[in-house]
Amino acid sequence: MEQGSLTMIQDILTKGYCKFSEPEILNLVKLDEFKLLNTEERQRDNGEKDVDSVLDERLTIVAHYLHQKYVIPNYPDSEYTYYTVWDGVDKDNQGWHTDFMEGYDLFFLYYFDDSYQETGGAISFKYGDIVDDFYPQAGDLFLISNKRGYWHKAESTNIKRRVASFNFISHE
Repeated sequence: MEQGSLTMIQDILTKGYCKFSEPEILNLVKLDEFKLLNTEERQRDNGEKDVDSVLDERLTIVAHYLHQKYVIPNYPDSEYTYYTVWDGVDKDNQGWHTDFMEGYDLFFLYYFDDSYQETGGAISFKYGDIVDDFYPQAGDLFLISNKRGYWHKAESTNIKRRVASFNFISHE
């Protein structure tokens, strides 16, 4: 296992998340070419009516790239489940929570827009008594564990905050 993988596993096991930067994904997805129907407080089903077929193809490519680069080297029996993409912050996501009820135990959050302390839109992680806050920039990528003891929440914002979630089952 290479050093980057060891650091990632250590962070997942101790903090429940790790942060990466993948700005090239912005150029592949080109999200500005699409209108997102999934917005704050709207059920995100990613059915054909919600995601343009070209965007679906691009996000599926990203999911497989993330699986190959980050997940499989650490969780060889893992499987990709699905993605979601949306704009905004649901009120449900503004309190501490995990997404374990969604049926996956690892997921990535990928940010398409910049956020700042002045505008809101932070992502926060809680493990034990420690809280880490981030104001993601376009191209930031977080791998997050849904295991017990790790929590996250999103801060409200009134600026554009487009995010994709790529979800995996580790089978560990």
